Amino acid sequence: MKNHEEQLAAIQEMRNMMDQATRFKSISGLSGMVAGLLTFLCLYVLYLVTGISPFQSEALVQLWQSPNQLLVVSGFICLFLTCLGLGILMAWRNARQKGKHMWDPAARQLALSLAIPVLVGGIFSILLIRIGFVTFVAPVTLLFYGLGLWGASKFTLEAVRTAGILFLVLGLGATYYWNYGLLIWALGFGLVHVIYGFIIYIKYERV
Repeated sequence: MKNHEEQLAAIQEMRNMMDQATRFKSISGLSGMVAGLLTFLCLYVLYLVTGISPFQSEALVQLWQSPNQLLVVSGFICLFLTCLGLGILMAWRNARQKGKHMWDPAARQLALSLAIPVLVGGIFSILLIRIGFVTFVAPVTLLFYGLGLWGASKFTLEAVRTAGILFLVLGLGATYYWNYGLLIWALGFGLVHVIYGFIIYIKYERV
């Protein structure tokens, strides 16, 4: 009986070691929360400048056609780059605190799994804008980001998979309710990031 328990313990330990080797667990829930709050802040600033609220019908099209188009585009680009940089910085900090390398094989797999759908979704969005389908940029970015999170979840925390599913559901919702796509987009990149960032922070980061 004792040998059997020792064997089970040894198997469990091996599984834990394999899980640690194949999953990048240094992602930052705090950066997710900040990214969500920055999303809300960005939309609020754009509202102050343009007078266009995400609650309005076809708000995304109105933002694109506003006289402040350059500011709108710059705002979304700055939001993306800030959130990306913050996520990388906080993940590096978490990895260093745990005595691990930031760019290990699991991190590379995670980055690749997330980057490909996000990059394709970004290019697809640009093409949609080019041919005049600005409305569908919101659902496309939600769907491709959700696919990226779903694929990347194999190499990181399980909570990321659930977040990916929520983004996919919101992406389909934004397609159906296309005239309120920006509002649903804000729920995804704003609210979902805040909620799941908080869950990850409480469960994995807080000491």
